[in-house]
Amino acid sequence: MPQLSYLRKLILIAVRQSMIRTALIFIILFFFGQHPARPVTISGSDSAYAGVEIIWLKAADPFTATEVEVARTTFDAKGRLHVEFSLDHTGFIYCYLGIYRTYLYVEKGKEYEVVLPPRKDMKDEDKLNPFFRHIETHLALKNADKRDLNIQIRMFNDSFYPYFAKHNEKVFSDDLEFDQLDQDIIQLDKPFSKSANSYFNNYRKYKYGLLRFIAYQHKSKSVSDIYFKNQAFLPDNPAYVELFNMVYEGYFEHFSRTEHGKLLAPAIASKRLSEVQRVLAHDEVLQPAELLNMVMLRCLHDEFYDDNYSRSSMLAIVDSLIAVTENELLLTTAISIREKVTKLLVGFEPPPFELYDMDSNLVSLETFKGKFIYLNFCSCFSYTCLNEFVMLQNLHNKHNKYLEIVTVVIDDDVQVMKDFVNRSGYPWTFLHFDNQPDIFREYDVRVFPTYYLIDNEGKLSMSPAPAPAEEFEGRLFKVLRAKGIL
Repeated sequence: MPQLSYLRKLILIAVRQSMIRTALIFIILFFFGQHPARPVTISGSDSAYAGVEIIWLKAADPFTATEVEVARTTFDAKGRLHVEFSLDHTGFIYCYLGIYRTYLYVEKGKEYEVVLPPRKDMKDEDKLNPFFRHIETHLALKNADKRDLNIQIRMFNDSFYPYFAKHNEKVFSDDLEFDQLDQDIIQLDKPFSKSANSYFNNYRKYKYGLLRFIAYQHKSKSVSDIYFKNQAFLPDNPAYVELFNMVYEGYFEHFSRTEHGKLLAPAIASKRLSEVQRVLAHDEVLQPAELLNMVMLRCLHDEFYDDNYSRSSMLAIVDSLIAVTENELLLTTAISIREKVTKLLVGFEPPPFELYDMDSNLVSLETFKGKFIYLNFCSCFSYTCLNEFVMLQNLHNKHNKYLEIVTVVIDDDVQVMKDFVNRSGYPWTFLHFDNQPDIFREYDVRVFPTYYLIDNEGKLSMSPAPAPAEEFEGRLFKVLRAKGIL
């Protein structure tokens, strides 16, 4: 497959330069052109949404929560929505509308007229709250017949979830009969069993798998044998993805207790992809190879946040898979994992941003290229921040030759920032978050103030960095000496 080999060269260049988003774009563009696609049309109307931009998204892979843009448009002055985009297979897409995450199941070549939820924008405190969760809303459709996939799934869920809740109670009360469960599933499925829609049939299949997984009290091997061994991988079906993630959660931990599993840690330490694959292949459930590799990637992703294995070894294995795989899903997933686990990792590039300064100029990290950046997230009203601004002033006076201080202000109104800086006279760069509120999520900001140090090569040097009062200056000197600057 020569075209894929050329694509891989471009991807590897992008990955090695930490240009992960560029690599994902290469993949999407390449594979999107390999399949005949028929346009999907989505329309709707609600005057309350006039002028609002809407971005349709889908999951890039089954478990990193990386989002890929499918289409973008803006409601016109009368609140009318119309967007078309290409689609090569049935899938699950969603968009954020204020406090809602609205979603839709779309099939190629179909038109959907949606009924929008009442407009309710996020409050500023919601935007700043890292724990805020959108309300999940399945968009209603106008004039849809009962054969539409969305209608079928909605009707099925209306039957399934009440039974699921009841079944859960039985599991925890030890009042469960497996034969009765099978009979209940047959009864539950009767109204839907004649559906000719393969996507819907798989959706039901894996929802029933979820029931059995709970009934078997999380006996993953039994469920894996029935639902995943030698089965097609269905990353665009939420029911499949949900069960996959539940069944293979903590798989490395359980497998490592087996005789063959004792070889897993040395295999990972060797940084050799083939050795890890060889060890995992001893579990006969992990067939075909795509399933084995997806389980491996899911576990590497999860283990990166624990201390069971060397992070550099796991990252080397992910990089090896990127270099050799011919599988689109594995390639996309591996790159998504690499982006996520290295996003705030020392030695890698920090998340990019473009924010407005005091004079309404767009400022990015590139603006300070060649200098160290002491990036901080603060409020002009916080007692702690106000105290630390005095210490930041001292750092600026002593080290501005090679150190830029950049403060991202979290206060709602940009005018608050301007008034504060004009009044205080602080000379370093102040930026306002308003045009990129997701910067707090990108930098995992959970408390204020939060600090990072970015080196003169544009890589994270301290992540997070200590506050000025926490011996930051001493640690900065060590970094500068190591770089030969002092």
